[in-house]
Amino acid sequence: MRQDCAISVRGVSKTYRLGFLFPRRTVALRGVSLEIRYGEIFCLLGPNGAGKTTLLNILISQLIPDEGEVTIMGRDVTKEFPSWLKEKMNMCSGNPNFPWCMTVGEIMEFYGRLYGLKGARLKESIERYLSIMDLEKSRKTRFDELSTGTKQRLALAKALLNEPEILLLDEPTVGIDPDLAHRIRGFIKGLHEEKRITILLTTHNMGEAEELSDRIAFINGGRVVAQGTALELKSLLKKRDLEEVFIELAKKD
Repeated sequence: MRQDCAISVRGVSKTYRLGFLFPRRTVALRGVSLEIRYGEIFCLLGPNGAGKTTLLNILISQLIPDEGEVTIMGRDVTKEFPSWLKEKMNMCSGNPNFPWCMTVGEIMEFYGRLYGLKGARLKESIERYLSIMDLEKSRKTRFDELSTGTKQRLALAKALLNEPEILLLDEPTVGIDPDLAHRIRGFIKGLHEEKRITILLTTHNMGEAEELSDRIAFINGGRVVAQGTALELKSLLKKRDLEEVFIELAKKD
């Protein structure tokens, strides 16, 4: 593994098995290998069901791979995820699902405490990200009463509470208005430029991928079928834009 790698994935495979007597098998990942460098924005592209979210869930220890090895910040986390590393990572889902009856403020405080924050540091972090995400007026609003865009901003604010060094963004702008998506992309770029945190991004927005990413890996059928910068992928496949690259690579399974 390279010394400048924040995340190393080697030969990772994962199969879901459903049922008891006659189990159905769904292969999600097939020998995936990736290296994500410290301080870069790395983008995972691929059609629905390609295995992107499964890989993210393995990286945050929600799933254990059937085969392969995952190393994060120099530590093998394939079977055991150290508590100190959890404090250095976080994830924002594009389809946030918090307790419906909790308010924005309660959600921020609850997750902040889960991340080990308390006292003045907890309060300061909550206030900082409520302000940055323009959520102060929604502080006392229940989650089930929020708009889709506000839920998205809350998910990102929650993911930043512990000032992570590695941030996983699973379609952070899906289903929201273009102006808000533009603001969120601007915030991600600004955050990256300011703190040089490592960001792993999944998206179906090709403009977003090209604007934000340093490098891209395309996953289809559980396999990595291409890697490189946006320019390298367009040159390799002789395509004018990333959308054409996506369409071409989506045919490979």
